Amino acid sequence: MISSLKLARLCGVSQGTVDRALHGRPEIGAATRKRILDAARRYGYRPNPQVRELLSGKSRLVGGIVPAVNSIFFVDLFNEIKNELGKHGYRLFLTPVSDEAEFLECLEEFAARRFAAVIVVPPRDNIPIPESFSRETAVVSLLSPCHGNKTHFIRCDEVKTGRHAVDFLFAQGHRRILHLTYSRRAHGILAREKGYRMRMSELGLKSAVLTDPGVALLLTNVRRKKFTAIFAHNDWLAIAAIRTLEQNGLRVPTDISVLGVDASPTLMALYPNLTTLKYPFAQIAGNSVRVLLGKRAHKIAPTFKLKRGGTVCHL
Repeated sequence: MISSLKLARLCGVSQGTVDRALHGRPEIGAATRKRILDAARRYGYRPNPQVRELLSGKSRLVGGIVPAVNSIFFVDLFNEIKNELGKHGYRLFLTPVSDEAEFLECLEEFAARRFAAVIVVPPRDNIPIPESFSRETAVVSLLSPCHGNKTHFIRCDEVKTGRHAVDFLFAQGHRRILHLTYSRRAHGILAREKGYRMRMSELGLKSAVLTDPGVALLLTNVRRKKFTAIFAHNDWLAIAAIRTLEQNGLRVPTDISVLGVDASPTLMALYPNLTTLKYPFAQIAGNSVRVLLGKRAHKIAPTFKLKRGGTVCHL
């Protein structure tokens, strides 16, 4: 592979003329353009993206930050975002972080590399984005909000998600509904739990929430309190609960129904029979990229749609 300087020398022209030919710019004769393009193909010339970005002052890289890469949900979400960015000529550079300090360090590195924008899942809610960063670079925050200039929070109405989960199970005849969730106090986790509690109260039902339940605690609650349905915060918890219940003699959905949330493509490939509420991956990705491009976008995605499977039955 040769450089643009070498290509210019081979063709007997300046680098500026080579640049005009390769990018279809005017002020160059047709014969000269053809000679340069033919030589570029013959010698395998490919433009250096870093040089092009330095010359134009515009990067085509978008930084992505997630709390962990072992989350199937994050993998599927950012794969959708990567595909959406690719439609507009951008590439995603994804990195995991373990805490707030590492999160802020990544932002500084992205700023030094002049990334076009960043899309992040913060390790906690309401992390303040340094003004020195957000003044120059747009930030899209998913699942948990951040604070800062040019920072946008793209989200789902998670309270509505919790309410819809209860409504669906109630319509199937369930009245004793257990909610499985996480102890981490993040926006999406708290909002789904809030929606669950609100709708249970409105229906005159008693709420019951287990956070990070172990096997013994889950079995004890299900057997003693005679729950007929479980609403899990996500599909990972739902599948873990199903495994625990079935390994201990309880049949799903005959003895107890289980409803998850997300319907991420990877988990659905592993457990296609799960009844779940489908997270709007495509809408979140599309809205995030539209914001980065300075276009109008809905910052609250549509309501989750039900994916019917075989883990919830009618009483």
